[in-house]
Amino acid sequence: MTQQTRPRLASHSLDLPNHCDICNKARSHGNHKSCSRIRQQRQSVCWETYMANVEAKRAKKVRRYA
Repeated sequence: MTQQTRPRLASHSLDLPNHCDICNKARSHGNHKSCSRIRQQRQSVCWETYMANVEAKRAKKVRRYA
């Protein structure tokens, strides 16, 4: 099994606003690829702590048939 760096997007909704938080333009107009890269760099620490918590919960869970 491979180690994930971020959770799957299907696990929860993203709840993104209508306007981009980087460039303040509407998300429905234009390309936000560079904004997305900036956002991912900002959120990388948050994702790392989230995934560490997920792994800690998984390690804490009692496995019946191991």
